[in-house]
Amino acid sequence: MLNRDRTAWWLSSICLLIALSLPGFATAADAEAEVSSAVDLKLWGRAVFNMQYDTGLQKARDFMSYLEDDKTEAFSFNPRDTRFGFKASSGKGNWLYSGVFEMDFYGANAGNSILPRMRLGYAEAKNSNGLSIRGGQDWIPVAQQNPGTIDFGVQSWSGNLWWRVPQFTLRYKPNKIEFLVSAMKHRVSNDTEAQEKMPWVLGRVGFSDLLGEGSLIALGGGFRSESDLTFTREGAAPITSSTADYSSYLVALELKFPFAKGWEIKGEVYTGEGVGPGFVHYGFDYNPWHPDGARSIQSQGGFVSLKIPAGEKIHFNAGFGLDDPRDEDLSFTDPDDATMVEMGGPYFSNQTIFANMKYSVTKQFGWGLEVIDFTTKVAQDDGTTDLTGQRFTGSWWYIF
Repeated sequence: MLNRDRTAWWLSSICLLIALSLPGFATAADAEAEVSSAVDLKLWGRAVFNMQYDTGLQKARDFMSYLEDDKTEAFSFNPRDTRFGFKASSGKGNWLYSGVFEMDFYGANAGNSILPRMRLGYAEAKNSNGLSIRGGQDWIPVAQQNPGTIDFGVQSWSGNLWWRVPQFTLRYKPNKIEFLVSAMKHRVSNDTEAQEKMPWVLGRVGFSDLLGEGSLIALGGGFRSESDLTFTREGAAPITSSTADYSSYLVALELKFPFAKGWEIKGEVYTGEGVGPGFVHYGFDYNPWHPDGARSIQSQGGFVSLKIPAGEKIHFNAGFGLDDPRDEDLSFTDPDDATMVEMGGPYFSNQTIFANMKYSVTKQFGWGLEVIDFTTKVAQDDGTTDLTGQRFTGSWWYIF
């Protein structure tokens, strides 16, 4: 009986303590609910599905590039432009600190198991006076314009220099003029890049609203030098090698000009030497097997893109682009028979013309149709020939 009374006393005491503590718990919970996070978080992304029919075989199968032949047709379903990203930020005094991450699915893939890859990944410190310091993987800091294509490739190898490359970039924009300096280096992915010690040193000056509200004129450029780069042709008999020094440069002019109501024209032109992987211009940095000695390849090109509104839900885009490497830089000697083989690069020139229509069902959901025409000049039978073909795309997306 005593034990039973003692047990009842303990149970009563415990219940009383719990009851008395409930207001305390409620107050603590209310206080905790009022605490806001010290970091602001913003999410974005999109789900995209593209259907692509090609009348000729392209080097990059699932984004526009250049033709390797004009007789092989191809058809594909492509969801790889699906994206997800976020930005975390917090402030202290006059500074805003942030980190940005974004990925898509243009990484390596096996069958339908498409791997994600990092598009953007950088940390930034930004002052209220217009100074920004950014380090990490970001869009190239010069030649910043992109055409209005539906295709993910945005006129790659046909006049548009672009990429997302590891860099350390300082921007200063106190008003409508922006000054930029940057050190940028493409990720090491082959033996040649493993030997490259110097980054691209880049600069840009941009003028906003000079031609009207929303307009932009910018001039950018850069240089880098490399010494004692060694190249080996293991397929040759006997094995041959080449060692050379290179001085590369780039000059790029950008323009964006809104006019009328919703119309916009934008583009860029460039000239340079050794402009290669860091600008989605693979194959046009060096030619170590030129008969007159190793050299970097000179290139020039550009694009223009026009946006035409047609109501609240429909708009059209059309554009032209051309990449034109210097032909004489592309000659090389075949070490097997010591004969001249014209074209020590992917092509002599590559031109694209595109037109598309985009329809917005809602602010987030839409679809579009696009046609791109390709003309790629290549070597053939001791001369040159134009490969021609088209890509037809149907696209379906949701953006948030």
